[in-house]
Amino acid sequence: MRLIYRFAPLAPERRPQDPGLDGSGLRFETMDHGGEYPDQMPQAIRLTDAEGRSCIYVPVMQNGRVVDCLGHMEDAEDD
Repeated sequence: MRLIYRFAPLAPERRPQDPGLDGSGLRFETMDHGGEYPDQMPQAIRLTDAEGRSCIYVPVMQNGRVVDCLGHMEDAEDD
């Protein structure tokens, strides 16, 4: 089974933009470090925009181990 969520486009006033197109309002914070290997690779990164909104990026894991992702693959029917 395959689930695909399709969302209506956001109105321009609801899309936050970077006026200088330089990312000057973005802040990155590395969080948990370490993991399966003896290195200091961050296992989570928090991204915060100029308005204080944030999200946390974490690696894809399966059975407690990081999965080597093949990236985004598009299907022919997604045109």
